[in-house]
Amino acid sequence: MHGTLSTLFAAGRTPLLGGRAANRWLGHIAIGLLVFTLFAFGLKAATTPAVHARYTPLVIVHALSMIAWLALLAGQAYLIGRGTFAVHRALGRTSIALVAVMTVSGGIISINIGQELGRPEVTVVNLFAFVTFLPLYGAALVFARRRDIHKHRLAMLIGTLAFMTPAYARVVQVMGLPDAAAIAVDVALTGAIAVGYDWAASGRITKPLMWMLAFSYGLLAAMIAVLAVWFL
Repeated sequence: MHGTLSTLFAAGRTPLLGGRAANRWLGHIAIGLLVFTLFAFGLKAATTPAVHARYTPLVIVHALSMIAWLALLAGQAYLIGRGTFAVHRALGRTSIALVAVMTVSGGIISINIGQELGRPEVTVVNLFAFVTFLPLYGAALVFARRRDIHKHRLAMLIGTLAFMTPAYARVVQVMGLPDAAAIAVDVALTGAIAVGYDWAASGRITKPLMWMLAFSYGLLAAMIAVLAVWFL
C-alpha cells in the first residue's frame, strides 16, 4: 500500500502535457463542460415542456452568466496557452463582476425553486455549489498573483466542477433515476476529471489537488449530512 501511494505522489515523473499544452487542455475540458451543460438543460427542456414556464428573466440571466463563465474559463486557458498574458489578466479582472452576477442570481433562484417545488433540499444542493466555488475562486486569484499557475488552474477547475451537479441532475431526471444519482455522478466525475488533469499536467497527483478535492468532498459530505438530517 505504501509503495502504491509513493508511486502516486512520486516527484520527477515526466508530465504528459507541457506548460502551454496543460493550459490548452484546461480549455478543452471547459468546452466539454459547456457542451455537456447545454446538452443536459436542452434535453430536459425538450422532454419536459412544463419547465419552460420557469425560464424567467432572472433564470435567463443566470443561465447566460454560467455559460459565460464556462466560455471565459476556456478562453482564458487558451489565451495563456498562446502566451497572450495581457488580455488574460484583463479578462481575469472582469471575472469578478461575472462571479457576482452568477452568485446573486444563483442564490435567489436556488431559494425560489426550492419554495416553488416544495423541495428545500434543492435549495441546499444548489447553495452548496456556491459555498464550494467561491473559496476556490478566491484561492485561484491569490495563486494567480503569486504566479503559482498550476494551483491556479486546479482551483479554477475544481471550483467549476462544483457547479455541474444541476447539469448531471437534468440527465438523471430524464433517465428516470433518483436525484441522488446526480450526487454520485458528481463525486465520480469531479475526481476523475481533476485527477486525470493533474496527472497529465504534473506527471503525478499533487498535494494541492488532494487538498482541494478534500475541501470539495468535505463540503459535499456536509451537504449530504444536512440533507439526511433535515429531509430524510
